[in-house]
Amino acid sequence: MSPWAYRRKVIFLGILILLMAVAGAFIFWFFFYQAPSCSDGKQNGDETGIDCGGSCSKVCSGEAITPIVKWDPQIFQVFENTWSVVVYVENPNTNLNATYLPYTFTLYDASNNILATRTSATILPKNDTVGIFEGSIVLDGNKIPKRATFEIGGEIVWSKTGINEKKDITVTYSPLSQLETKPRIEAVVKNNTDNEIKNIELVAVVFDGSDNAVAASRTLVDSIKKGDSTNIVFTWPRPFSLGSKVCEKNSNIMLLLDRSGSMAASSSDPLIKAKQAAESFVDSLGSKNQVGMISFATDISNPIDLNLVSNFDSAKKAIDSISIATSSTQYTNIYAALHGAFQELVSARANDDHSKIMILLTDGDATYPKNPNSHTESDDIKYAENVALGEASSIKQSGITIYTIGLGSDVNASFLKNIASTESDYYFAPTTSDLAKIYENISSDICNEIPARIEITYKIFDGLN
Repeated sequence: MSPWAYRRKVIFLGILILLMAVAGAFIFWFFFYQAPSCSDGKQNGDETGIDCGGSCSKVCSGEAITPIVKWDPQIFQVFENTWSVVVYVENPNTNLNATYLPYTFTLYDASNNILATRTSATILPKNDTVGIFEGSIVLDGNKIPKRATFEIGGEIVWSKTGINEKKDITVTYSPLSQLETKPRIEAVVKNNTDNEIKNIELVAVVFDGSDNAVAASRTLVDSIKKGDSTNIVFTWPRPFSLGSKVCEKNSNIMLLLDRSGSMAASSSDPLIKAKQAAESFVDSLGSKNQVGMISFATDISNPIDLNLVSNFDSAKKAIDSISIATSSTQYTNIYAALHGAFQELVSARANDDHSKIMILLTDGDATYPKNPNSHTESDDIKYAENVALGEASSIKQSGITIYTIGLGSDVNASFLKNIASTESDYYFAPTTSDLAKIYENISSDICNEIPARIEITYKIFDGLN
């Protein structure tokens, strides 16, 4: 075979192979090739993991910040053997949603025995803190859970899309109502978008004045059409405690207690019952208040019975130790009591950021100090009242509030109303049995109790990939 014939065959064969390769590539491209995608089960394209990262909406787990559990789970008794639990969890990622968050609540008794577990899953919107609630946890017998734990279990699925933005809806709600029977919160959920929103879960948590969670409830909304609103209600089947009273502003409080002879003038022992009422008043105070005590008759105790303290056990002991002197006639020196209390309230022991309060209890007229220019009882009383009124006027001008309590039928109501900061700050107690309620009213007035705080968080499951 000539060289030219051989070369021609080689060229022909090469062209044939090239045509077959092009045809094979064409067939493979159109019938077998699949472009890299975020659902092909392979790490390809610009992915940083299998079907995650890069241009994929799904985020690889290592690229997300772990959610933060804000506080220990709180347990609430719903019925005798039925409980619920809630916790707040924050998603600190500013551009990543957790579209699948598996979790487990575990309830323990006082001996750390496991009473129940509840496993489920939820979502976490980006850059938000939401409540995660589990209800209807039934415990057999008389088992009482003392604590709970919350654990994130399994792999979290992260996504750059898939959950509607928080600005899409607004939630407004009423204060708590029907507290004595079946507490409820009425709320309105409004869709501010141009699209229907579906599957909204809302969790309401009630906090007391100390910011302790005292109740929680959950409700679901199937859908809200664009621009529409819907009414929802959070309910509880029985009353719950709003916790201990917490005051909007704490106080320095001086108790002024009459121990003149008239306080022991009857078989009803008015001083004993007055002391018991004062001790109950101390028990009602918030822990950040301060209380002091001055007992008075012809003069005040020297030193005074109790300087301002936050140790309420010491205060109650000081109150209990007050007695009526029997060595001589005991008069009623209201001026001295007011002046002594004022000195304590302006001392270094008084907290400057606390309000300053005096509560004066007496069962009779002011009879001391005596008028140096008179020898009649009426002149002495008028003189003693005038010096007391002058002292009270100066005290009130300094910003100190004075409450007065007149015990029994012999009090001068007009005088005590003038001593008090306002007429409504004067209380009349016909008998010692009225004192406890009066102290309770004064305590509420002083406290200006912080109302329960309600917080409603929500998650929108519509649009999940």
